[in-house]
Amino acid sequence: MEDYTSVIKELEGLEKELVFKHFDSEDALKIGMELIEEAKRRNNKICLDIQIGGRRLFHYSSNGNAMSNDIMIERKKNTAMHTGHSSLWAHYTLKKMGLSIDQKWHLDPSQYAEVGGAFPIRLEGCPTAIGTITVSGFDHTIDHGIIIDVLRKMSKEGKLD
Repeated sequence: MEDYTSVIKELEGLEKELVFKHFDSEDALKIGMELIEEAKRRNNKICLDIQIGGRRLFHYSSNGNAMSNDIMIERKKNTAMHTGHSSLWAHYTLKKMGLSIDQKWHLDPSQYAEVGGAFPIRLEGCPTAIGTITVSGFDHTIDHGIIIDVLRKMSKEGKLD
């Protein structure tokens, strides 16, 4: 069995790095539009969803996307909100333990995904996730990666202040 400890620690570090001072509909719009543009730069379709407190602030699905992408969005989002971590963190945590999502957390696999693509929205000073940024359309590790790439870029450019 592979040792996923370093990958899990790296993912936890990203969650600590990419914390917001505030998060509202305007932030969701900016991030959503940037994710769409990044998917276009990568010549790929994308389905994405941004929600806080159970309220959907932004949703988009490229022309030609299958409905399965919208279903995966919900499953990934559910996983991230249940664990309080990215769905990729859940993926590697389960791999490390050699367990399924049903075995570990007694969650219905038709409602929760064991793949990456949902990233928790955290506010400074708040220990729990308040929402998620979720992507489907690439390989699940790339779904996670595009979120990280966009958030880091926007943070560096001062667009998330």
